[in-house]
Formats: sequence, structure tokens, C-alpha cells
Amino acid sequence: MIGNQTHNQFITVNDFSLPENQTIHRVLVFIGATLPEFEYVFRQANLPIHKEDDISKELSRYFNDKARVQNLFFQFNEKKGVDLTIYVNPYKIGASSIFIIECKRLSKKHYDYVSGDTGGVERFKREQDDFGRHLSQGAMIGYIQDMNHEYWHNKINEWIEYLIIKETDIIWELEDKLIPNYEISNFKSVHSRVSKDPITLFHFWITLN
Repeated sequence: MIGNQTHNQFITVNDFSLPENQTIHRVLVFIGATLPEFEYVFRQANLPIHKEDDISKELSRYFNDKARVQNLFFQFNEKKGVDLTIYVNPYKIGASSIFIIECKRLSKKHYDYVSGDTGGVERFKREQDDFGRHLSQGAMIGYIQDMNHEYWHNKINEWIEYLIIKETDIIWELEDKLIPNYEISNFKSVHSRVSKDPITLFHFWITLN
């Protein structure tokens, strides 16, 4: 495993009083700084791992190891549903999640980053199984296994443009398209939801081909 296998150690944190907006910003900064390290370590390890959930399990362990080293008061928890999703929780017993990360492969064999039964963006828009329903911000991590960032940026926005003009039971709009957001993430998007206010997604992509 890529992580240090210390993810089961118990840590007590007496206070978690940062304002939510500051906490989320710290989570985003952490993801942006840690993902390139994971990309390098994963590629160097040359593991026979290609499935989305297997990569995400390694990533979750890696995130937790790095968060402990930096004395950060949050942890990354895997939740298995339709597929594996990473929830960010404070180190407090019974604390609800403060952030959600959906991970998807970006390859010519997989088309579910945006829509479909396991579509990443669509799960947020539908609030599928209360998916991120109580949150106003989240992230998507793309594992590029074919082509490059530019190709997938164009391809994903093409898919969304098609959904905008297609008759579907949920509304797709120009705001659903990915726009560059290089200060924090690779891209950013805003999505209407079936019953709640819109959710903002930050998109981080790493190359694992």
C-alpha cells in the first residue's frame, strides 16, 4: 500500500472550531498540494491497480497519512455505495461530513464522469441517495488514464453541451460546464440540484496512465 498503514491509529481532538468556510478552504488547499505527491508516488510504485475504487482506497489512505503528519483536524473516510466516495469529517465522534469527493477515471473506455447511472456530476445534481445533499461544496478527482487535461476538458464540456439540448428529467445548463480555476483546482463548476441550492464542485485531475 502507498499509505504508511497508520490509518487506524486513534487521535483525540478536543476542539474543532474553525468557521466552515475556512475549513473547506483548508481542505481544498490540502487536496491541491497532496494530489501531485500521490500522482508521483503512485506512478513510481508501478502497482497493478487500474480500477477506480482501488485507486481511491490508496488515495484515501495517502490523504489520511499526510493529514496526520500536518496535524490537520479532519480525516478522509471511504464510503461504498454505487462506487467508492471519499467523505471528509472532523476528528470528532459522530461529526457529520463537511466535504465530499467523488473520484472518476478519465479514459476512452469510461464515460461516467458527467452522467449515467454512476455519473459523477449527475449524482450531485440528482442528490442520488442524499449524495452530498447537505453540502454546498465538493470536489471531483479525475484519474487520467488516456489523453491529457486539454482533451478531457473539451470532451466533458462537449458532453454537457449535448445534455443541455437533450430532453432529460433534470436540467443541464451552461453553468454545469467546467471553467479553469488554477488558483485552487484545475477546474470549477456550479450545478443546480433537484431540491437544494446549487453545489460548487472543484475538479482536480492527475495523470495515472
